[in-house]
Amino acid sequence: MRSLWISILSLAILISIWGVFFHSSHQQLTEMTQHCQGFIMEAVEQEDWEKANTAFSQEYQRWHEYRRIALFFLDTQSINETDQTFAKTLKYIKAEDRSNSSGELLSLTEQLKTLHENESITWQNIL
Repeated sequence: MRSLWISILSLAILISIWGVFFHSSHQQLTEMTQHCQGFIMEAVEQEDWEKANTAFSQEYQRWHEYRRIALFFLDTQSINETDQTFAKTLKYIKAEDRSNSSGELLSLTEQLKTLHENESITWQNIL
């Protein structure tokens, strides 16, 4: 009987930790997505490369902080693909390439949206 209670308690702790991460992840990814779609995309379209580079570099740092924790909970392949898109976007912004920068930013925002949606507890993800 004691083993059963220890197992139930362990499961409850794991689910609680995942729940806290899931909520925090949603907030962080939403903020990153909105910042990329709004402020950074606007700077790229106006070809204000200094502003775009500074803002995107900050998001890149936020991504690396988020990535360290997310690797414990999310699919590694999805995280690596998103990481590659971040790196490509940063390079395009530094190269001052408007079309590729905006295209990669759009791709990145979609990856950030689906990164969280793919880990949600929904019937689509369970089946």
